[in-house]
Amino acid sequence: MGIVNGLVACICATMFFASCHRTEPVVSEDGPQAQVTIGTLLKELIDRDAVARYPEFEYKSASFSSYDRASRSKTQNWFANGDNNWFLRHETVSGRDEFVLFDADGPGAITRWWMTFAGANGGAGGLRVYIDDNPDPVIVGTPFNVVSGEKITSSPLASSISKLTPVGQRGHNLFYPIPYSRHCKITYCSYDLNSDGNGHVTSSECIYYNIEYRTYAPGTTVESYSEKNKTKYSNLEKAAVKALRNPGDIPSSSNQSLNCELGPGESFELPVNGPGAIREVAMKLQAEDISQAFRSTVLEISFDGESTVFIPIGEFFGVGYKALYTKMWYVDAYPGGLMSARWVMPFSNAAVVRIINYGKQNVSISNAHVSVSDWNFDSRSMYFHAMWKFYPRLDTRMDPVTGAKCEHYDLNFVTLDGKGVYMGDSMSLFDISSAWWGEGDEKVYIDGDTFPSIFGTGTEDYYGYAWCHPNTIVDHPFTSQPSGAGNLSPGYTFNSRHRCLDRIAFSNQLVFDIEIWHWNQSTMDLGVSNYFYMLPGGTVRNERDTSGFLYKPILSPMDFVELKEDLMDIEAEYLKLEKLTGGNYETQTAFGENWSNGAQVFWSNAPVGSEMTLSFDSPYEGSFNLKMLYAFSWDYGVFDIWFNDRKIETNRNLYDANLHTEWSEYGSVLVSKGINTIKVKAISHHSGIANCFFGLDRIVLEKL
Repeated sequence: MGIVNGLVACICATMFFASCHRTEPVVSEDGPQAQVTIGTLLKELIDRDAVARYPEFEYKSASFSSYDRASRSKTQNWFANGDNNWFLRHETVSGRDEFVLFDADGPGAITRWWMTFAGANGGAGGLRVYIDDNPDPVIVGTPFNVVSGEKITSSPLASSISKLTPVGQRGHNLFYPIPYSRHCKITYCSYDLNSDGNGHVTSSECIYYNIEYRTYAPGTTVESYSEKNKTKYSNLEKAAVKALRNPGDIPSSSNQSLNCELGPGESFELPVNGPGAIREVAMKLQAEDISQAFRSTVLEISFDGESTVFIPIGEFFGVGYKALYTKMWYVDAYPGGLMSARWVMPFSNAAVVRIINYGKQNVSISNAHVSVSDWNFDSRSMYFHAMWKFYPRLDTRMDPVTGAKCEHYDLNFVTLDGKGVYMGDSMSLFDISSAWWGEGDEKVYIDGDTFPSIFGTGTEDYYGYAWCHPNTIVDHPFTSQPSGAGNLSPGYTFNSRHRCLDRIAFSNQLVFDIEIWHWNQSTMDLGVSNYFYMLPGGTVRNERDTSGFLYKPILSPMDFVELKEDLMDIEAEYLKLEKLTGGNYETQTAFGENWSNGAQVFWSNAPVGSEMTLSFDSPYEGSFNLKMLYAFSWDYGVFDIWFNDRKIETNRNLYDANLHTEWSEYGSVLVSKGINTIKVKAISHHSGIANCFFGLDRIVLEKL
């Protein structure tokens, strides 16, 4: 977890909870009942109203994780990245070596459990969950049947993400609550784990984990997890699974139309009388440039005079600036169709919903409504907040705050002053590098922490998947990646995580940072959205910046490239693939090779006679001197090459026993304003190789 040497966050519980609201246990005909049970937590899991009120039974949020324990302070190995195989200690139980990865005093509850593995025997070891100091575990099994299988529950409460990824490389997630009255300990054992005595183990198996939990105020009565209690609440478990699989249902409410046509700079305003709660906002957005409309059309909502929602439409509905599909507990979006959000947003007197067109084109809002129902606005009722911050051309090797050159840095997601709960976030980005952008860990400081209560192991781990996989995640209630194209290649990625039981409660402040740690020196356009609730009067330190609404969304790596009238220098992997008649096209990365930008266009297994055509769009025309940087290797073939309609190479042999790159100069070529093409035709393959292989790294055009 986020405390050095495994000290649990609840050591400061007495101070934190000194002024907590206290509620006596509920009493039924059967006698006193616990305030927190598996049943109450399962109800809370699917109760959207519950998250809009400050928790009745206050708690401190924290986590245990396998973060690198070398990260001791901001001045001491703060970005250490060996985030696997770290445990609290080693114990011997009945002759069996068990490594402790979670150890917390109650009353408390585990709210989200994530794991992934690598290496020999990865994930084949045994997990044991011990409750209330009982020497016998209440849960025993492998991670694949405990965390993401059906040992405890079923999907989506237990999920391996994404289903398109090999099982061993998925993120394994458990959202079923595990409450405990006095104490909880979790251990892992595997045949070749060996302790170094300092909390780290050596092994051919790599173990990564993040387990988030609550520690309730002293005196809160909690009914501990047991197989008997799990069975007692099986109907509530089934109800939760059913609801999470069908997230679109909302309570009966009245609908008010949001349909409007907005010209550049225009806005539409819908007043809503209270007290009440907005339960759904739905709409279809249409425009000639839909990506720009998703970014430049902004939703603003004020509650009782406080403007707390101020966010681009596409970000609010969980897709960023592309018309993608996603289906989550709080949002749905369908390409070219209806989008809906089901955050419950209470207010005491009045709310105002505004749609503002910051763009330069007309936009149409149709099939749009706001659903409103009654709400008893009491002392625990909170305002919903949604905000967006944009970082254009973010340099992965330069801190945007200090301007200092560095290998990695902490980026502040959000800083909140007040009392509330943090509900999640999303990241929309376009990365021009063929390398993983999200090695960084989340670091969450709660109520004045000097060291994070939550310290993660990587951005993809935070969002629920693993190993930087680009595969889509669109049908899980709490995590989504409708596009992962930018994870390992130049492209667009959108990640969302929405919280429920794992929402982070704070009584006076929350500071959420995430490391920007990229495998490459690169440039990204990065948008960050945050979703949270705060009691009236809470403040956000992050300033609003409307300039981001006007930036042109990046749709291609070429949008990042500055093509000058006298020089056009283009990475080959940024070129658009126009045509492929055989073989396989990919952006190939190999950081051990001296490829420009760490990548090249790679055309593999191309049959003789097949063709590949690449293109770029030039804003200029005229005569340019052309140079092309080719790759050579032992399995590369012979090719003819054209620039536009002119053949510039005949029988170009790219065979060499050693992989390397070489420039070829072609002299003057005519560049057209608009689309220009590079066509490659496979002529012959090297002896002993079945098909042709081709690599292109870069092209340079200099004005004559």
